Amino acid sequence: MRVRTTALAATLGCAAALGLAVPAIAATTPTISVPAGRQGSGPITITGTATPGATVELFESAYTFDDYYASPDYTTGGVVTAKASSSGSYTLSRFIDSGFRFYVRVDGVESRRVPVAVGIVPSLTMTASNGTVTANVSADPAQPGLRVHLQRSANGTWSDVAGGYTAGQLAIYSTTIAGQGTGTKQYRAVIDADPENNLLAGQTATIGLNVGNGSGSGGGTKPVPSVAKGAVQFSKIQYNSPGADTGSNASLNTEWVRLTNKTKATIDLKGWTVRDAGGHTYTFGTTYRLGAGKYMYVHTGKGTNGKPDAKHRYWNRTAYVWNNGGDTATLRTPAGKAIDSCTWGHGSGVTYC
Repeated sequence: MRVRTTALAATLGCAAALGLAVPAIAATTPTISVPAGRQGSGPITITGTATPGATVELFESAYTFDDYYASPDYTTGGVVTAKASSSGSYTLSRFIDSGFRFYVRVDGVESRRVPVAVGIVPSLTMTASNGTVTANVSADPAQPGLRVHLQRSANGTWSDVAGGYTAGQLAIYSTTIAGQGTGTKQYRAVIDADPENNLLAGQTATIGLNVGNGSGSGGGTKPVPSVAKGAVQFSKIQYNSPGADTGSNASLNTEWVRLTNKTKATIDLKGWTVRDAGGHTYTFGTTYRLGAGKYMYVHTGKGTNGKPDAKHRYWNRTAYVWNNGGDTATLRTPAGKAIDSCTWGHGSGVTYC
């Protein structure tokens, strides 16, 4: 059998035979995806794509310094690497205790740089005797120099009664306040954001404290990094199923919305909602991590989430949602913040918003 050669192979072969320089084939640029942040110190998962079978090297920098180095593997004593699968995907895990920046390198080719924030999770313990209150506030991550506010509520309005900064290796702020009166008072601790280290503000739960003679403690709430309007968008909506509207499940599932992450960070859509003008609402009831620049579909009909692949989720309705003659789709966060909307009139059955 005669061996077939491509035009490129033939061209390179001729060039080599003539002693000419053979142009190098450009290496594939690896991709990297990280969560926008995590709450308190702990591990994050880093994913991406690279040349199948290639070794992926992780590089990092503390957010404040912006000076990258190969990520040390504190278990083996080497550096953090992963091998891309046969499909080109890879996964890495990294512990962070402050805001960090990362990129990966494969065969000398580097991915883009990506930041990861850390939400401060404060803890508050309090004791009281005869109107004098003693409070201790600690922070996770344990970073000194964080601005602390000890606040008390009066008729639903919070105001500072003391303040200072975390200090020492354990990053603790302590204070004693006299003149707190009698009865039960409501307190909380708030720690300001530290933009230089990409740390997000946090606060504790409210503590009801008997200031005459009592004690109390409260852990930190878990603030979610804010998501800007337009971060995730309706990039395409098939509002009229192709063919006759038979109402079959197959027809319902050819009515869908496509959401695209327009940012450079992974966004968790858990608790987000998609709603039509009539109030029909789909809620992401479980974690769905939409990678940077990635897209996914919400189909109207019944199906198994993650089938035929991870990009597909199902509303599990038995009737159509989107009006062919005109409708509005709205995307909101769990807090009700409107992130994107798409409005259309009578048209071809599909809109690119």
